[in-house]
Amino acid sequence: MPLRGFTLAEVLITLGIIGVVAALAIPTLISNNNKRIVETRLAKFYSTMNQAVELSEVENGPKEKWDASSSFEHPCDWVDKYLKDYIKTTEIKPDEEVCVVAYPDGSLLSTSDARHFDFYPKAQNYENKENAQNGKDLFTFRFVPQESLSHNRWHYKKGFEPYKYAWTGTENDLRDGSVAGYGCNNTGGNKIYCTAYIQYNNWKIPDDYPFKF
Repeated sequence: MPLRGFTLAEVLITLGIIGVVAALAIPTLISNNNKRIVETRLAKFYSTMNQAVELSEVENGPKEKWDASSSFEHPCDWVDKYLKDYIKTTEIKPDEEVCVVAYPDGSLLSTSDARHFDFYPKAQNYENKENAQNGKDLFTFRFVPQESLSHNRWHYKKGFEPYKYAWTGTENDLRDGSVAGYGCNNTGGNKIYCTAYIQYNNWKIPDDYPFKF
């Protein structure tokens, strides 16, 4: 029997189908990869910074007695004294009134008061920090082991923890927010509880998370 090849029309149709499937699948693959990056770097940052605090305590004493950030001229001075020797960085530098810490994995940390720390899983998002969204581009942590106020109970005598100020301790509150605008949901607000919500889910982004990556 004579050999029969594919016609041009059949080839074009097949390529078209492959193109449609790829167009549908690639965005999902990219999104899933971005989620894994965020999850992995958040968990790594949390572990690394708290290990650094424990190591620093050996030399600088209990964290509850560390000098307040207001005692330093610039937040980078606080970072230099308490953290620099115990974390791997590519750069620690002042950016006007902010201290910026760059990590080898491409993530970045910034702080203006050595109490609230914004972690950027992807350092390039810091370049547009004015428009960066909490819970998507940056994730907020607190380090205030000396403050014993009731609203601060999730941070008192703790190391670096996701922002949980005034949190009631329930998963529902992380989504809805006991303080207006803090909840990790689609209703607006600053979504500052999103970091804690991911931690609550074992450092995995929940299915009902308000952002796509």
